[in-house]
Amino acid sequence: MTAFDDRDVREISERLDIVDIVGETVKLTRKGNRYWGLCPFHAEKTPSFSVTPDRNMFYCFGCHAGGDIFSFVMKRDNIDFREALEFLAARAGVKLASASGSKQGSDRRKKVIEINQAAAEFYHHILLSPQGKPALEYLYKRGIRKETVIAYKLGYAPGEWNAVEEYLLKKGFPQEQVKSSGLIKRNENKHTFYDLFRSRLMFPIFHYNGDIVGFGGRVLDESLPKYINTPETDIYSKRKVLYGLFQAREAVRAANQVLLLEGYMDCIKLQQAGLRNCVASLGTALTQDQAGLLNRYTENVVILYDGDEAGQRETLRAIDILFAEGLRVQVVTLPGAKDPDEFLEVNGKEEFLQYIQNNKISHLEFKINRYLKEEKSLNLETRVKIVKALRNDINRLNSEIEKDYYVKILAQKLMLEANLIYRELRAADNAPNPVKKNKTQISRDNIQYGNYSKDEKILAAMLKSPKIFARIKASLGLNFFARPEYATMVNCYNRLEGSGEKKLQQLGEIMNQEGLAASYARIIFLMEDLDIDEAQISEFIRRVQAIKMEARWQKIYQQIIFLRSEGDFNHLLKFILNLDIFLNKTREGGIE
Repeated sequence: MTAFDDRDVREISERLDIVDIVGETVKLTRKGNRYWGLCPFHAEKTPSFSVTPDRNMFYCFGCHAGGDIFSFVMKRDNIDFREALEFLAARAGVKLASASGSKQGSDRRKKVIEINQAAAEFYHHILLSPQGKPALEYLYKRGIRKETVIAYKLGYAPGEWNAVEEYLLKKGFPQEQVKSSGLIKRNENKHTFYDLFRSRLMFPIFHYNGDIVGFGGRVLDESLPKYINTPETDIYSKRKVLYGLFQAREAVRAANQVLLLEGYMDCIKLQQAGLRNCVASLGTALTQDQAGLLNRYTENVVILYDGDEAGQRETLRAIDILFAEGLRVQVVTLPGAKDPDEFLEVNGKEEFLQYIQNNKISHLEFKINRYLKEEKSLNLETRVKIVKALRNDINRLNSEIEKDYYVKILAQKLMLEANLIYRELRAADNAPNPVKKNKTQISRDNIQYGNYSKDEKILAAMLKSPKIFARIKASLGLNFFARPEYATMVNCYNRLEGSGEKKLQQLGEIMNQEGLAASYARIIFLMEDLDIDEAQISEFIRRVQAIKMEARWQKIYQQIIFLRSEGDFNHLLKFILNLDIFLNKTREGGIE
């Protein structure tokens, strides 16, 4: 690590999110402020692998692997630190200050990202020029402010056949690389290319780390297709991307809830209004990959699709996909078949938020209402059909109270006895329930599951609280830890300067260099969940002092035995002086 600038390491750690990096290998599910999954480093059936985004660290309670984002990539890919640093620097867009032996040039993925970035700048410049005036006026008419246009790097693709191609070629990008970005297409009749996006409002699509991986283009008139997207490329797959996630992810995590929308404009308008925890599924049907992506950031999804018939059909489909990922799903249906953008424009932010709060219903209530609305009459056949359609959804609920609640709602709306519906549910009650099983597996108490020792809890308390650290140091010193890695950790921390957070960051870097990343990660995971009071600290200090005192008395007893048999005057005098010092320390409470 010393061959590289520590500032590079810190910048990479700040730019990249360990949940996203780990999530490319491990299917992670959020539980509180932790993410859980099956450990990629040993075989297991119950998730014991956990990630904390607050500290950018991971730890497996099964095999005890742990560390930071660099440790994970090193262990996953079986590479050394230098290789992991170079790999993550490329992902983060960080140019390493010093990296002897680093690869020259950029790989194909990086080139495509550079091409997309250049194209976005071109489209954005055109939008803000006289040529883009109609598109800019369209945005202003839709209520998009200029600062939002700049923040989301919105653009306009001119109507010429080769505008962006010529611009990118002049920038020095080879034609084949431009083609691999999906921005141009080969003309089948000639050996020439033409721009994919022409006369369209352009929406750059950001990866979670800020890279532009693709574009969406919208016409300004009523011509079709209304929207087109970048085709599948090395870096872009529509089914794996959510629009607005780059801008929304911190707000989604903080709220532990996401508003799921259909379109670019809905997402931009709501985020502009301050509802930052919004993402959109690119106007297409929600995919399992997108649901899994949401599961990295939150446990709760509120579907806010358009209020028209097509939007409501897609809501029904999205519910099953999200529920299969173990997410809690609620639905809001806007009145008058309006879309969120229109409703916000007419009613304003406060009324919009109030409507969402007052009209959220569970996914099961939405399904019940939807199925009833689809049926023309409530005859026997219809009743049986609806109960069967909802049977698996109700049986998969974790809580018996929830089951009873929805059975009673269903019974009331179908005008049936609740016990008849219970009979139908029992018919499928023996079916496997993967969602319920998954939730049970990841619902655990970190401290209890980690089986932490007393020493580990004390060390975590010392690193968490400068006051506790100072008190224990004054009372006991720092050399009472039996395990050498914890003794190293606490003494290193004691030598560092600065605030608590800065010292922890420096300590993490030192522990990586010392090969103690996993031990440090274990303590950090405990530290974040630990709640230790003054009484426990006092009891610990008293217990350690008692043990030390007992050890000293044992030593004195051994000296007395020695004096009886072999002692002389000098030995006796030395013993008396040592005993006097020991008794004075005992009276002062300062035994070391």
